[in-house]
Amino acid sequence: MNRFVLPAAMLVAAMPFTAAAAPAAKPISFGAAERHAAKQGVRADEIKIKGSTIEVEGRDNRNRRVELLLDRRTGEVLDRRFDD
Repeated sequence: MNRFVLPAAMLVAAMPFTAAAAPAAKPISFGAAERHAAKQGVRADEIKIKGSTIEVEGRDNRNRRVELLLDRRTGEVLDRRFDD
């Protein structure tokens, strides 16, 4: 049983270092946010950074006012709202 304790303790001790070594993803640029909006059919009029999200205001292909909320790191669409 003792021969398993030391290797297990070494694995546990190394875990925080491996997790900390992974670099954090960089936030997407305004240009990338505009491209993500365009993929959703939205022409961006205004782009705002709000914490960990990016808010894109614009119009869709039917000329409706649209607000997209994007994840600042991935560009994933988190929310889509139509303003009348």
